[in-house]
Amino acid sequence: EIQLGDWSSDVCSSDLGAGFIFSTAFGTAVVCGLWTGVCAGAASPMLVTWVGFVGCTSYFTAGCGRNGFIRSLCSNYMGILIGCTIIALGNVVSSGVLFSALCTGFFSGVICYLSHCDLTKVAACTFMGGFSAFATGGNWQMLMLCLLLGNFVGLGSDYLGRFFYSKVYRGKTDKEDWVIFKLPEEN
Repeated sequence: EIQLGDWSSDVCSSDLGAGFIFSTAFGTAVVCGLWTGVCAGAASPMLVTWVGFVGCTSYFTAGCGRNGFIRSLCSNYMGILIGCTIIALGNVVSSGVLFSALCTGFFSGVICYLSHCDLTKVAACTFMGGFSAFATGGNWQMLMLCLLLGNFVGLGSDYLGRFFYSKVYRGKTDKEDWVIFKLPEEN
């Protein structure tokens, strides 16, 4: 059972039925709309809407809840570090095919290694931090702020969805009613 304030219930919408999925989508629409309004109203170069959405997506990718939040943020920040390191190396070393190949190989290996560490085990979230570093030219201060806020947008979306679900759908859906295509279970 999902408890609204219970950080130990790390569940994703795929674990539950259509009502939970709709509730999560509803919560995400509301909170992401608010995030967009805050960014537009602030008109600050430190609040970049799309980076917040990267953080929100990362939160859901990492599995939600306390552990998802922590893993998402740690992985995002490692990605920023890797991306900014590559940018800095590119400014020192003359760029070329060999440099690109060596950097890509080395840092892809680093990300694979990090995926075996509990705090940075979600490689997709590390890549999200890395591509965000490249997209912003290495503006790590803005990225750290916006990815942190974006992860809170994900958390807020998740918990607003859980709240909506508890008030409207509790016990009214079956998880099988939303399954369109299910992969066979691994042995």
